[in-house]
Amino acid sequence: MYKLNHILIVDDDQINSLFSQIILEDANACQTVSVCHSTLEALELLRSIAHTQDAHFPDLILLDINMPELDGFDFLEQYHAQDYHRFRTLISMFSSSDDPEHLETIKNYSSVIGFIPKPLSMATLNNLLALHFTPPVNNLL
Repeated sequence: MYKLNHILIVDDDQINSLFSQIILEDANACQTVSVCHSTLEALELLRSIAHTQDAHFPDLILLDINMPELDGFDFLEQYHAQDYHRFRTLISMFSSSDDPEHLETIKNYSSVIGFIPKPLSMATLNNLLALHFTPPVNNLL
């Protein structure tokens, strides 16, 4: 499996965040896992990373939809307004429902690759990584 540099979990549910972090670490899916418990905290983290020369912007964001203050869709609006999509980060929305309105809304955001159910499972993680992240090809002469 291809190992990412950085995965960010944005979820106000601390138990789900911890569980997701454990899955990511057990899968050895990335070098760094960051956890933010609000979208405001996540936007501040991304702002900080975007202005730091040697920091790795997340390769993948696992974003909860239903959160206090700003929800996941508010986050997406701010994320795109700040032009963070230039970093080519992929975003997968955490959801425990399959609301058709949510499916329509994500079509407005090119960085969103779909939904994953809560809680994150090893199988879901492996499928997500296999579908959207491939290892670089080495050109041997």
